Amino acid sequence: MRLRRVVLLGGAFVLVILKFTLDVVEKNVELDLTGLGLIRELLLIGAMGGLYLVIDALASRRESTPVRKLAFALVALGAMILGSIGLSVSGVAGFDAKNLTLVPLDYPSIFLASLVGLAFGVFSLVVIRLLRDLILVNRKPAARRNWLIFAVLLLGSSASCLTTRPLDGSFLTGVLFALAIAVAVMNSFRLPWIVYLTKREKLFSLACAFFLFLGFTALAVQVGSGSLLRRSLLYYSHPLHTFVQLVLIFGAMYAGMAFVSTLFHLPTAEAFDRKRSEVSSLHTLSKLVTQVFDFNELVDNVTSLTLQVVGASSCWLEIITVPPAAEADGASYGVQVAARKNITQEEIDLLVSPERRGIRDTVVGERKPIVVDDVERDARFVHLKKRKGIAGSLVVVPLVAHTGLAGILYAAKKESYGFVRDDVDAIAAFADQATVAIENARLIRESLDKERLYREMLVAQEMQKRLLPQHVPSAPAFDLDAVSTPAFEVGGDYYDFMDLGGGRIGIVVGDVSGKGVSAAFYMSEMKGIFQALGRLCASPKEFMVKANEALADSIDKRSFVSLIYAILDTASGRLTVARAGHCPLLHISGERVVYVRPTGLGMGLRRGATFADAIAEEEIRLERGDVCVLYTDGITEARDGDDEFGYERLMAVARGARAGSASGIKDEILQSVSAFTRQRPNDDDLTLVVLKWNGPDRRG
Repeated sequence: MRLRRVVLLGGAFVLVILKFTLDVVEKNVELDLTGLGLIRELLLIGAMGGLYLVIDALASRRESTPVRKLAFALVALGAMILGSIGLSVSGVAGFDAKNLTLVPLDYPSIFLASLVGLAFGVFSLVVIRLLRDLILVNRKPAARRNWLIFAVLLLGSSASCLTTRPLDGSFLTGVLFALAIAVAVMNSFRLPWIVYLTKREKLFSLACAFFLFLGFTALAVQVGSGSLLRRSLLYYSHPLHTFVQLVLIFGAMYAGMAFVSTLFHLPTAEAFDRKRSEVSSLHTLSKLVTQVFDFNELVDNVTSLTLQVVGASSCWLEIITVPPAAEADGASYGVQVAARKNITQEEIDLLVSPERRGIRDTVVGERKPIVVDDVERDARFVHLKKRKGIAGSLVVVPLVAHTGLAGILYAAKKESYGFVRDDVDAIAAFADQATVAIENARLIRESLDKERLYREMLVAQEMQKRLLPQHVPSAPAFDLDAVSTPAFEVGGDYYDFMDLGGGRIGIVVGDVSGKGVSAAFYMSEMKGIFQALGRLCASPKEFMVKANEALADSIDKRSFVSLIYAILDTASGRLTVARAGHCPLLHISGERVVYVRPTGLGMGLRRGATFADAIAEEEIRLERGDVCVLYTDGITEARDGDDEFGYERLMAVARGARAGSASGIKDEILQSVSAFTRQRPNDDDLTLVVLKWNGPDRRG
């Protein structure tokens, strides 16, 4: 982009130098070449076209307000006026009229004519670009169409002078010139940007427009009269003279209309500024509500902005700490002043005394804004007669949230009848934002509490994972793998392994009734019981009986633990199983697939002999390739609508995967359950232990 501007400027400079060279040569030698004048004009048109592209690119990169555009135009206009004055006192010989053409009397005249032509050309391009930006504010189709018509007539009027001599005229040029002025008048009424100016900006624009009107008019008169400026422009380029003259006339008309329009908008400037301030304050408050989490800072901003926008002498915000139980009959409630400006707590208590039914009770009961135009004459403030000067007028607005009344916003002025309807609307708007702030503060506190609880649950989850075995026992005789996934952050499923010595391995899988935190506590207790009693008990039944006695005193009466415990003798391949109300063990041996269901009660339901008599053991003699699957009901009760995964599907999946490793069988079962539930989260804790026997085959 920068290279393009350099190329355009360089090209324009070369074309201007070529034109200047032709002018100097023509001064010395009478060149009787057909079309030489047209060549001179085409060189200038190319130069001006390149300069306009550069000006347009620079203006597009530096967007500015209409006021700054006017100020820039005024500075540029002042420079051109000073230049025209300098030209008039320069003392050059000037030009002589001959056969409707202009002949320079000396070389300085040629140089100054070139300098003036180039300066006024660039100035006109800058002015036309600024006028386009001002006219096309909001870019409505009609405005764009009228602007394009003017641009076409402007260029057409200039182009019609290409073949005419400087002091000659044509009917076509006159018609196009008149039409261009008529359309310029239409475009001069496009002043939408004035409406959005502040009062200060309107005053500044008024002054700028006035001086622009005077300056453009003065230059237009000079360019159109018989002055040296006019002759210099006509000699340099007849089309450029027409172009400059039209731009100056258009600039004078637009500046004049801007002056008049701004003058008419001044009486409403204060009201507009106020509305603008309200919108800006609401925008600021909205950002604070979403970005500032400090409740005290929020309510302080609410009162400050209310004070600023409505011009109140004092303001305060009360928060309802104890919601009213029956607002209609004035039941008791609690309030707390959250923020106050320019008023003491003593003065607040006098205005809204809790000792009598006053303005606060009325607002709490009706939940509608109340305006007190004259506090001294209002019966609710009769107690203030001895204490005048606190407030002359008062606005009270409730902060109504979807959960109930959140608070009350007050604004007071020293004078009576100090608030208009717009003030009440503005205060009501701020009250709405304050309500959002209070609700947000409450929700943020709740969110922080939930976040803290969630983080604590993550810690609990990590701790629970550490309670499960970190390493699975391994040996050439068997292959073992396991997994446990809670339905929530923590769960009640449990599995564990223990080396019992003598080549024996204990395998336990348990499921605490229920889910979540309570189940996780009992799960951790079961871990301790297993670690304490596992090596002391010779058989699964003995362990079940002692574990039930240890658990029965601490477990809640509404809870129980289902458990399956198996002891694997790695030397003989015998697997002894006992079950306390748990899911049956799945045993796959060749093509034979059975569920092993030794009897037993859930732990914690009964104690003593009743529980011991219910527990039975069953022994399985494992052969090479046999697979045993221990699991919780999170597998079999996984749901797809009303349909459960069930024991038959588990049996079929395990049979189909029996040739694989323990890890492969585990993965196949988990994938089947996930596909069955359509990858939905688990409804229950899920635990799976797969044992595959690789020891000697003792069949026969």
